Amino acid sequence: MELKKINVFPIKSLDSIVLDEVEISEGATLKWDRRWGIHRKSDGRTVNGKKYPTIHKLRTKYDLEDLRVEISSSKVGIGSFVLEGDYTQMNQYLSDYFEEEVYVLENAKTGFPDHSGGNVGASLVSIQTLEKVGEWFDLSVDEVERRMRMNFIIDNESAFGEDNLMGPSKSEPRSFFINDTELRGYKPCERCPVPTRDSITGEAMKGFQKAFLNKRKELQPSILDNELYAHAYMCGIVLNIPEQSVGKLVKSGMSITF
Repeated sequence: MELKKINVFPIKSLDSIVLDEVEISEGATLKWDRRWGIHRKSDGRTVNGKKYPTIHKLRTKYDLEDLRVEISSSKVGIGSFVLEGDYTQMNQYLSDYFEEEVYVLENAKTGFPDHSGGNVGASLVSIQTLEKVGEWFDLSVDEVERRMRMNFIIDNESAFGEDNLMGPSKSEPRSFFINDTELRGYKPCERCPVPTRDSITGEAMKGFQKAFLNKRKELQPSILDNELYAHAYMCGIVLNIPEQSVGKLVKSGMSITF
């Protein structure tokens, strides 16, 4: 197995940027991943793809060296904003887009991860899994990748073979290594409504979730015998990262070993 691609999502729920290498942060997550989050002024909750389908129509271009982002949409136009210091202009742009008052927060230590509990620090899926899902729904591999929003893309022997990187239970995650960086397979990645939607337009594919469930069970009839699977609408795995891996670099092209 080999690591083929690294995606991070600097602003939670917006576009990714591909990196050649990524550092394990002080908070045992990936540096830059979901470091910034958009929050509602009304209650402080996160604005994300689960509840805001229009978020898919926002496009971003990042310059992480200069800490800037360009955000564009047909609704509001193009804006260039700083990713440190005063977020007033970005807050106004996003508030105009969502038609409610929102604001951006930064968490440089852990970011705003999609998963909580178990010190969850990253996510992983194989190219073969993306290909299989694309085959099921007549989607390109790139489109499936954008819908699944995973950090590490690996080359594996078979679709859903990344499940072999998990332990028998969440209390016993399996250790593996990307070069000399230890990671632990914690649990399968439970999917939300986001994969049902076109990654650019936000338009939902009718029947996606039910069809995915059925296809997964057809491919792996005993999947629900695994205690980590409460249901089959899961794709890829989430990882936790031990303290000893903090500060290490993971690079594309590195081998995965046990």
